[in-house]
Amino acid sequence: MGLWHLREHEGPDGDCMNGTFNGITLSQITSLNTTTEASGIKRTTFRVLGRTVPKLEQILQLNAPGLLITSSVEIQGKIVQYAADVHTGYEITL
Repeated sequence: MGLWHLREHEGPDGDCMNGTFNGITLSQITSLNTTTEASGIKRTTFRVLGRTVPKLEQILQLNAPGLLITSSVEIQGKIVQYAADVHTGYEITL
């Protein structure tokens, strides 16, 4: 199943933006990237850099609903993949 790049968003400062994920305020959102699988299903992946966010960790469950809102985009879907690292932050795919 091949993936192709559809679009990538950046904040006004070039790299990071602020927003919310399921109502949790996040700063340092980066690498917002949407791809489309050969089947037509769109996947959006984003990273939250830096620190741990305990409220975010509590809601990260596969197949749970997710709503990401930034100043430039609103994306709704189900969490299909996530990773957390104390040094680099979070990566979440809807």
